[in-house]
This record gives sequence, structure tokens and C-alpha cells, in this order.
Amino acid sequence: MSKNELEFSVDSQLLGELGERLVTRNYIAMAELIKNSYDADATRIIVRFVNAKRGGTDSEIHLVDNGHGMSFTDVRDHWMRIATTYKAREPISPVFGRRKTGSKGLGRFACRRLAQKLILETTAKVNGSNELEWTRVIFDWKEFIPGTTLTEIPCKYETGRLKEGATGLSLKLLDLLERWSESEFNLLRRQVLSLSITKGTRRDGFEEDPGFGIVLETAEFPEGKGFLADQFMDAGWGKLEGNINGDGICHLKLEAKEIGTKNYELSERSESLKGIAFEIAWLPIFKEYFRDTKILTKTVALEVMREQGGVRVYLDGFRVYPYGDVDDDWLGIEADVARRWGPADSILRDVALRLGIDPGRAMLNHPRNRNLIGRVYMISRTDMPFQVKLDREGFIKNKAYEELIRAIRLSIQWMVLHYINFLHIVGKRSLEEAEKELEPYLQEAIVETPASIGAMPVALKAVDLISTEAKRAFQTLPDEEREKSEAKLQSAKELIQRSFIQTETYLAVLRGAASTGALMFNFSHEVKNLMAKLETHANTLDRIIEKLPPDDREDFRQFARSLRTTRDRLDQQIRLFGTLVRMTADTERRAIPMKHVCDEVVKGFQYLIKEYGMNEVQLDVPDTLSVGPILEVELYSVIVNLLSNAIKANLAGRGQNILIQAFKRDSKTNIRVFDDGIGLSENRREEVFQPLNADPDGRLSRGLRERISDQDLAALGRGSGVGLNIVRNITEAYGGTAHFIDAKLPWKTCVEVVLP
Repeated sequence: MSKNELEFSVDSQLLGELGERLVTRNYIAMAELIKNSYDADATRIIVRFVNAKRGGTDSEIHLVDNGHGMSFTDVRDHWMRIATTYKAREPISPVFGRRKTGSKGLGRFACRRLAQKLILETTAKVNGSNELEWTRVIFDWKEFIPGTTLTEIPCKYETGRLKEGATGLSLKLLDLLERWSESEFNLLRRQVLSLSITKGTRRDGFEEDPGFGIVLETAEFPEGKGFLADQFMDAGWGKLEGNINGDGICHLKLEAKEIGTKNYELSERSESLKGIAFEIAWLPIFKEYFRDTKILTKTVALEVMREQGGVRVYLDGFRVYPYGDVDDDWLGIEADVARRWGPADSILRDVALRLGIDPGRAMLNHPRNRNLIGRVYMISRTDMPFQVKLDREGFIKNKAYEELIRAIRLSIQWMVLHYINFLHIVGKRSLEEAEKELEPYLQEAIVETPASIGAMPVALKAVDLISTEAKRAFQTLPDEEREKSEAKLQSAKELIQRSFIQTETYLAVLRGAASTGALMFNFSHEVKNLMAKLETHANTLDRIIEKLPPDDREDFRQFARSLRTTRDRLDQQIRLFGTLVRMTADTERRAIPMKHVCDEVVKGFQYLIKEYGMNEVQLDVPDTLSVGPILEVELYSVIVNLLSNAIKANLAGRGQNILIQAFKRDSKTNIRVFDDGIGLSENRREEVFQPLNADPDGRLSRGLRERISDQDLAALGRGSGVGLNIVRNITEAYGGTAHFIDAKLPWKTCVEVVLP
């Protein structure tokens, strides 16, 4: 009998087995490799995909980082050693103090899982000196065939010392084993998203961590190309960008779901803030409000909000603490949200009203700190008004600091107003979809609804009653089915409530208009008395003039003419108002002469047209053309709204001409109103027909403020946002249409109304 010792040997199949079992999907394998770069204190990694969709020969993935790299000894003793305890012994990265995220030793199995071949190149400092060591190893995984001993298969390498260069790691994965799909690519983005968001973190005993930038280079997945952090900022509901120019004017740009792109300029100026820029992303809690669900899920959003929520400040590229820390409320947002602060700032009142929003309650929809991921960028200058405290913890609170807070808070409030508008749009669409779904049932159960607004609370109570009774009935269902039914019921209930809120908002505007109309009766009576007095005063001046010295007479004659001009302007307005009031009581539908209506409406606006140097309104309307049968007041309303909009467009865009055209075609009356004013982009044409949304990008309001006085703007009408909606409602009630059509130069805009 012989006695000796036996040793374990490892079959090459082990690498494949571990690769398949421990790293089950392509995106998980790639995520592990990216996490390894984060653990190596890299501040940037480039991930390049080449023919990854096709797979096989000539398909590659490159990963290149600028971390501390590995020495030849690290490669040999740690990277190539199976089941090493290196990461367990060193759980914190040496430079930035990051807690390592990669799973222990999965990186090499990930490489085996992804491709036929791996070329590893790495550069690291030698023993803490400035001398660099470069290592290159080739792993041909096809040679690791079952039945061979793992430790006996050589991997070719090169190594040497460098006098200059940079540390880092490069992994080239060649001849990919599987094709990459778009869904796997998006899953990869989600896996490593949270690593890319962090920018500026201090950990005791380590250098300040500037963050980890993940750059994806790919022609095959264009939506994911570029910095992953930028893709994240574009994935939530909306992203707000602000830039304060050399004159201290803050220009805002918002890109948001359903809203599109909005631009605005804050009316307040601040010389102290010139050169400052900021970007703020809004992450709502509802995933259906996300713009890119391929990268952003509710789970990922909650994780980012918990760890990165808040607006951080950077000076010359370095973070200023504690702004944006989890418990820091330097903007005062949490304090306002906690006390349910509702009013929007007074300088945003016009924006709120234009969007049909109650400015007194708008900020009840303000996001919390955690829902905002923001960065403020500042650059030092010779007259720098911001002074960092001696302990480096924030700025000294001076006037510039307070102005910065106000500018950012105002910008966020402007974004909130558009978020509320977004909710209106979503609510309206949900209502329309629900109406289509319920239409068959509604036809069977038509009931007479009270016309009074007071019916709304009663209806909401009825909804609550139905909800309660339905939940009782659901108790007999299996758990899973009951949960689904209750979720549908809750959605339907919220839909009804949003519908009532939207209707109430719309009615509030109409109630205001109705109240104004009632006051106008008394106003018109008083104006008529004043008009008579103006004529009397003018006649008195005529008599006095004859008794004055010849040299003084002309001044008084001009004064008398001015009184009569004022009387004529008032007379035009009162005539038009009186006509509309009179016709309100007329409920007979009949054929209405079109030319007469246009003449009367144009006279009502004649003084404004002359005052601001516009040419007379051109009329291309046949004398014999009639419209109808239609209510006369409705036809007047259509022309009044279209003409007033054209005048405002001209004033804002310094246009000179307006044309009203009407003609018969296919037994229908076509009415077209042209202007050469500010214009309207094609993608906004339908948007402005929505109620309470007359000026979606703010250009019209801004142009009017620059051109005319508040008094004249009030006379013309600031715009409640219901004018075009009224035009469309009237025309559709008669089976007609109202829409914008392309206008040939010199015209910028044309609205066409078609009536039977």
C-alpha cells in the first residue's frame, strides 16, 4: 500500500459555468464591468458599442475609464485569481472613499459571458510613486475548452514602465456571443443610472468625489447616445434651464411632457447674477408622467430622489456645500410646502391667468425638494458678489444670495404653472377617452342634469356613494380580481373629479366675463352722458374761439377736434357693445349679411388700428354674401374674436395689415382672417384652440408688453384664453370647422372658419 497527497485541479469549463450561472444576462454583465470602474475611482467611463445588434464577427464593446487602473501584480494576483477576497478586504475605494458596488469577482466572468475574446489594457502608478506601469493581456476564451486544466492555459501578456501617461483601464470585448437588443440596452442604462447622477460628494478622509460620468457611444441605439446623466435629466416630466445674461435678465426654457418647449423671460433683473446658469429636472411620483420610461422607472426615480433630490450649487466646477444635501432647504421649498403655501408670485400672475390657473392656489402643486434634481453653475469674476464663508460651508447671506434664491424660486414657480397646465391637458384627454368608452352606456341612460354650478358638489357626493357601494360589492371577489377592480374604480373616480375641476376653472373665467358684462350696462349709460358733454364742450370752444386773438385760435381748434375724436371713438365702442347686448336676447337663427357684420366690428377697433399705425383692415367680402341660418350674436362673436386676435398679433410682431375674406365654396361659407404679425409655429396651431391656452410660448404677451400701454392692452383684451375656443365651439355647433391654414407671404397667419 502506498500513501501520498492529492490536489484539486480545476477544469476550464468552470469559467463558462460560473459565467452562465452567476451572470445570467448581457446587461447584468456589462453593469458589473461599469461598476468596477466606479469602484476604481474613475470619474468617467466611455462605453462604445460596435455592431452589437448584429453580434458575431466584427461585433465589439469597448469600456475605457480613467480610474486608478491595475498594476501587473494586481492583474495577476487579483483579477486572474478565482474567488479572491480582495474587494471584501478593501470595501472602500482609496481616492474618493466610494463604497464599492461591484459584486466580488464577477467582472472576469462577465467578460467570459459577453464575448469570445478579451483584450485588457491597464495603466497604474507603481507603489504610490509617479512612475507608471502598463499591462496588456489577451484572453481567448475559445481556448478554455472543457477537459483542459484551467491553470495550464496560458494568456499572452505584455508589461512595461512608462515615463508619462494617465492611469485607467480599457476592456475590449471582441466577437460578441449574443446580439444586443434595444430592450437590453435600456435595461443596462437603468442598472447604472444612479451611479451617473452623483456630482460632488465629500467623504471624511478622502478627496472630494466629482462624480462618475457614463458616456455611451452607439450608432445602433441613438436614443441612448451621450452622457447618461443628461439622458436622465430629460427622462422625468420636464427639464427647466435658466441663463442669466450680461444685463441680469433671466431667460428660461422648459421642455416637458405634453407641453413641448416653452420660453420665458423673468421681468426682474439682477446685475449680481449675470453669468449664472442652472438646470432643474422635475421627477413626479407618477411613472405615467415620465417622458422616457425606457430609462426611468418608478423604482429608479424613487432611489434617485431619495439620494440626490435637491438643487446643488457649483462654483468654478466645484460643489459648494451644503446646498442640495438631503436635509438642506436653502431655497425654502420644504417650508412652503409644509405650510401649504398657495399664491404664485405677483409677477407671474399674467402667466397664470393666461393658462387659466387660479394664481392664488397654483403653488399648492409645487414639487418638494426631493422631486427636483438641480444644479446651479457659477463662475468667479472680478466683481464676484458671492462670498464663500471662512469654513467653506456656503455663501455669506447678502443681497446677491437672496436674489439668487428668488430667481430660482420664480423660475420653479413658472415651471409649476406649466405643470398644472399639463394636468389639465392630461385630464381633458382622459375625460375624452372615458367618454368614448362609456358612450354606449350613456346613450341608454340619459338623464337631465341641473344646469347650475351648484350641482357639482352634489354630483361628487353621488360619485362617493357609488364608490362606497361598489367596494362593498367587490368584497366577494378573489383578492387579485378585487384589487384590479378597486384600482379601476379609483381611476374612474379621480377622472370624474378632474373633469369637475377643469370645468369649474373654465366656468370661473366665463363667470368673470358675465359679471363684467353686467357692469358694462351701467358703464355704457354713463359713457353716453359723457359723449353728449364732450360735444357740448366742443361747441362751446367753437364759440369762444371766434373771440380769441387770431394767433391763439388754432390751438383751441385742435383741442376741439380732439374732443370730437374722443367722442367718435367712444361712439364706435358703445355702438358695437350695444349691438352685441341687443342681439343676446335675439334667439332667432337666420341668414346674416356678412359684409355688414364685418363693417360694424372693424369700426369698433378702428381707433386702436390708427393709434398704432396699422393700415386699415382690408375687406374682401361680397355685398350679397349671407351666413346662416345662425344667431347674429354668434357670428359677431366669431368676427370680434378673430379680429382682436389679429390686431394683437400685429401689435406684438409689428405687423401692418389685416385682411378679412369671405366666400362661398361647395355651398359652405369660408371666412378667413389674415395678419402679418408675430406668426404662429405649425406645432402650436391646435394648442391655442384649447381653452385657457391662448399664448402657449409667451411670445404674444411679451411682444404686447413691449409695444403698447397697459391701458390700451386692457381695452383690446389681455386674453382669457377662451376666444379661439369659443370660435371653434360656435362653428362646430353648426357642423362647421375652425382651424389655422398655411398663409402665403406677406401674410404670417390665417384662421379659417367654415360654416354650412
